[in-house]
Amino acid sequence: MSGEQRRPKSVALLLNNPFLTDSRAWKMARTLSDAGYDVTVVARAQEGLPATAQDQGFRVVRVAQPDPLKWLPKPRLPDGEHLPDARPLSRAARMRRLIAASAGRGAQAARYLRLTRIWARDIARAVGFVDVWQAEGLVALPVAIELRRRAGGLAVYDSRDLDVQSARFARLPGPWRGLLERRERSWARSVDALISVSRPYADVLEKSFERTATIVMNGPPDYTPPDPPVRLWHQKLGLDPGTRVVLYLGLFMAGRGIDELMAAIGLVPESALVMAGFGTEERRYREAATKLPHAERIYFVGGVAPQDILPSIAAADISAMPVQGDTLNHRLNTPTKLFDAMGAGVPVVASDLPGMAPIVRETGCGELCDPNDSADIARAILLILDATPERRAAYRQACLAAAHGPYSWERQAVALLGLYEGLRLSA
Repeated sequence: MSGEQRRPKSVALLLNNPFLTDSRAWKMARTLSDAGYDVTVVARAQEGLPATAQDQGFRVVRVAQPDPLKWLPKPRLPDGEHLPDARPLSRAARMRRLIAASAGRGAQAARYLRLTRIWARDIARAVGFVDVWQAEGLVALPVAIELRRRAGGLAVYDSRDLDVQSARFARLPGPWRGLLERRERSWARSVDALISVSRPYADVLEKSFERTATIVMNGPPDYTPPDPPVRLWHQKLGLDPGTRVVLYLGLFMAGRGIDELMAAIGLVPESALVMAGFGTEERRYREAATKLPHAERIYFVGGVAPQDILPSIAAADISAMPVQGDTLNHRLNTPTKLFDAMGAGVPVVASDLPGMAPIVRETGCGELCDPNDSADIARAILLILDATPERRAAYRQACLAAAHGPYSWERQAVALLGLYEGLRLSA
C-alpha cells in the first residue's frame, strides 16, 4: 500500500576520524545498539587499524578518504594567516598571495565535491543499505546527503560544533567563509533531523538553519569512580606519591589554552601536567614544553580510548580545560571533558566563558579562570589542590550529583532515542 511508513532499524554514524577517542560517537553507538538498532560506525581508515571490527554491540567499518584530482593545488586552511606578517609585504606580493590562496581554495572546493561522491560510493559498497546515515560534523554532512541520494534512507546531522565559526574555518576570508556558511545551511535544511550538543549552540544553529534542533549533550555514561582514587598516572609515569596530577584531555590545537596551561603548571608546586590526546599542533606543543624550566613535570601520553576516559580522569586531581574565546565556537563551547570530569568525580578548572561558566557555577564542579592568563589558571588550580579535605569532598559530590542528574548520559539518551523513534521511512 503506497504511503505506508516504517521506523528505522539500522543506523550508520559517519565520522571524519579513525574512531580511537571519539567518546560521543561511542556513546551514541552503544545507546542505539542497546535500543535494538543495527549500528555501524563508519570511520576513516588508518594504517595499523583493522578495516572492520566489533565493539560492544556495534560494528566498526573503516573506509579510506579518497584523494581525487591530486594534480590540483592543496593550500592549507589558515593558521597564522590572521596574524600580521613578520616582515611587510609589497602590495604586489600581497595580491599574488591573495590570488594564489583564492585559486587554491577554489580548487579545494572542487576537489571536495568530487571527494564527497567517491567517499559516499565507497561507504555504500562497504556498509550496504542502512535506514539512517548520521553525519558526525560538517565534513561528513554532504557525505550523508549523498548516501541518502545514492542508497536511500534518511540523513541526520549531529552538529557537534559551530563548525564554520571554529578553528581555522573561522579565519577564512569573508567571501569563502560566507560560501561555506551557505553550503552548510543548505545541507542542514535538507536533512531529516538536526542534533546539537548544547542550548547555546542550538540557538545559533536554529537561527541560521530555521529549524529545531534536538539537544543531546555530551553527558558522561554511568560510572562509579573508586574512592579513594586509583593513582593510575602515578603508576604509569612513576610519579612521587605526593605529586598532584593536573590532566589535560583533548585535542592539541590552537585556542585551547595549552601554552598558558603548560606555563601555569610551573607556578603550582608538587604537581605534574599530564597531556592526553593528539592533534595537528602536538609537535609544536611538545617542543614548547621542552623549553620550559619545569619541562620534566609535563608528560605527553597519547590518546585515551573512550572506555578508558573516565578511569583516566578519576586518577587525576584536576581536569583542566582553559579553552580560549578566540572563536564563537570556543566561546560557547561545552566540551565532553567537562561532563566526563563530572562523571569521574574530579573538579575542573574551566574558562570563564559563556558556554562553560554557567554550568560550572550552577553545579559547583570546579573553578573558573581567565584562559589567557597563566597566573590566573594557576590560581584556580591551587584553589582546588590546596583546599581543605572537606572542600575537596564537596567538589567531588558536586561533580557526581551533576553527572548522575541533569547532565547524565542516561538523560541525553532519552533525547536521542526520542528523536529516532519519531523518524519514519517510506515502506
